[in-house]
Amino acid sequence: MSIWKGTSQKTEKPWGTERGFGSPFGVYGKIIEIKADHRTSLKYYERRNQMMYCLSGKLSVFAPKEKEFGDKIIDGKSSEFYVSAGDVVFIQPENPYRLQAKDDCIFIEVTQGPQGRREPVRLEDDYGRLDHLRTEPSRGKK
Repeated sequence: MSIWKGTSQKTEKPWGTERGFGSPFGVYGKIIEIKADHRTSLKYYERRNQMMYCLSGKLSVFAPKEKEFGDKIIDGKSSEFYVSAGDVVFIQPENPYRLQAKDDCIFIEVTQGPQGRREPVRLEDDYGRLDHLRTEPSRGKK
């Protein structure tokens, strides 16, 4: 058995900040702060599971391909989840989602699984950040 010590990396985003930290065994974490009335890109991971724990504030999670679960089902085609402090959200690979802060919010995100070279796959973005990431899904292709 071994014990490692690492550091985190802070990244400024147009909607807030991320402080990321990784491990040598396929787990990656972030402390994410999103400013009120801002939202992240619509994106998905091809091969990584995600778990998000809300520390403070309120946000919604828009899931355009989730037809069964959610606090609000939209036209039978997509869902919206309402998240506040203490709530946990789980997202499986290949499920697009977008986070929108209702208040200033802080949450912890943990991902597990192999990281693809071009993940996450960004589908839409309010801040024009599509040009440096692949925007077309390559589902099922290696």
